[in-house]
Amino acid sequence: MGKNIERDDAMIGNLIAIEEAFWKSYVVPQIMPPPDGSKVCDEVLEKYFHRARKNSTIPLIGFDEKLDRRTELLNQIAGLEQEQKQIEQEIKLFMQDNESAVSDNYRVTWTNVDSTRLDTRRIKAEKPEIYEKFSKVTSSRRLTIKEAAK
Repeated sequence: MGKNIERDDAMIGNLIAIEEAFWKSYVVPQIMPPPDGSKVCDEVLEKYFHRARKNSTIPLIGFDEKLDRRTELLNQIAGLEQEQKQIEQEIKLFMQDNESAVSDNYRVTWTNVDSTRLDTRRIKAEKPEIYEKFSKVTSSRRLTIKEAAK
């Protein structure tokens, strides 16, 4: 049932070298490594920089090209999401009121889902004491990017 994995000394050496470089470059000098786009990186940034200093501003130097690229990516993503949505709509139109559809490669379901949510706006208006008793305030930071007026 178990698999044998052959020892690969070259790979082990490479992993040790990578670990050593990381240790010397970031851990020992206590420098945060560059962002990698991962969820873990988001969590670390939120942990270290949880609160913004009110009314503080710094010059945004060297990011215009990256922000232009971000805008390009957002436009591509929007186009891809629209194409995805169109495909899904075509499938729904094909399925009509059927709950599932199958092919040799796919099984698609379009099922009924019921959910119950609290109307917090109404509770706050009609039963403010209950709203206050069960309210929980959370704090986070929101990144907003807008093009500057030219």
